[in-house]
Amino acid sequence: MTFETKVLRSANEIRAIKDQWQALEDKSEGVALFQSFEWCAHILELDRANGDEDYYVISTFEQGQLVALLPLSIWHKKGRKVLTGLGEPYQQYTEMLADPAFDATKLFAAMHDVIKQSDADYVHFGQVRYDGPLYAGSRTFFDHAEEEKAAPYVDLTQWDSYETYYAALKKATRKRLRNAYNRFEREGELAHFHAFEGSMLGAVIDRSFEGRVEWQQRMGLTSRAFQDDSFRAFLNRFKDCTDDSVKPLAFCLTLNGEAVADQWGFVYKDRYYAYMSTWNEEHAYAGPGRLHLGEIVKSCYDLGIKYVDFMIPSVPYKMIYATGEVEASDLIKPLSTTGFIYANIWLKHMRPKLKAIMQAMPAEQRKKIINTVFNRK
Repeated sequence: MTFETKVLRSANEIRAIKDQWQALEDKSEGVALFQSFEWCAHILELDRANGDEDYYVISTFEQGQLVALLPLSIWHKKGRKVLTGLGEPYQQYTEMLADPAFDATKLFAAMHDVIKQSDADYVHFGQVRYDGPLYAGSRTFFDHAEEEKAAPYVDLTQWDSYETYYAALKKATRKRLRNAYNRFEREGELAHFHAFEGSMLGAVIDRSFEGRVEWQQRMGLTSRAFQDDSFRAFLNRFKDCTDDSVKPLAFCLTLNGEAVADQWGFVYKDRYYAYMSTWNEEHAYAGPGRLHLGEIVKSCYDLGIKYVDFMIPSVPYKMIYATGEVEASDLIKPLSTTGFIYANIWLKHMRPKLKAIMQAMPAEQRKKIINTVFNRK
């Protein structure tokens, strides 16, 4: 069996294979929202507005048929070039679309030579799930960077209704949730809403973004996605989204008509991806985010969604609802001497230790350091 591998470097080349790309999506197994054509098309439009285009989309063909696709781009950072996911820093998983009729190891092996020819200093694939074709095909090629992570999920197909699912939760969990509901209901009327479009979708996107920024500043944390205005421009694209296969979906929990918890994400292939959330700090004592997750699961049952992906990280308030979790980690490979220094010394060893030290600090101390580094006021 002989594969032909091509690298698509321009937006026009990428758009030219839309039909083949989407046909491969339909076949491919794994969690690949962020490698879907429609998600990547939003990245292309954002980059065109910013004048920043350095794509490296690896496509593998067998007898003229697209059988594997790895959407990447080359980042130019201070003194180094990084080959990473096309949707970074906005994507949550890195994945390879792969025709399940072909062995994932052989498909990735066909891509390996063009990865080495990319002229990047190192490869950095963020948050690769262990249940997908990319990990299955590439794990012998890469080292792991940072700590291993996990993505919690709810498989709604195990129960025929929310009521039977809820009854399967631990008795102590159901008691804590009832107490939280009672605390809120003593203050007024709780209600829950969802929307695929319109003013509610836009409002939830805005509140979630602003809430996340405020939370990061309060906790002394930072994120690559929030370091300039591009992320907000990217999220605004989904307020009036007309995509066929990637549908934004917003949820809001209200108390007396006021939002106490928001979350929004995407529905893709019968799976809801929980992309961003926030809550009203005035009501934090009652755990509105925890209650809201239960309402979201209930709404997903009503909407006929089969899986709820809480995404990384795995934290206690997600795990009270989760039916399982999938391990994930960053994968790295140096391609030059510079890349060896950054990938093997910085990403694999120094950065995880520094991150652990920062996370162990009190929030106020961490906040002072982060605000100084990023010139926050």
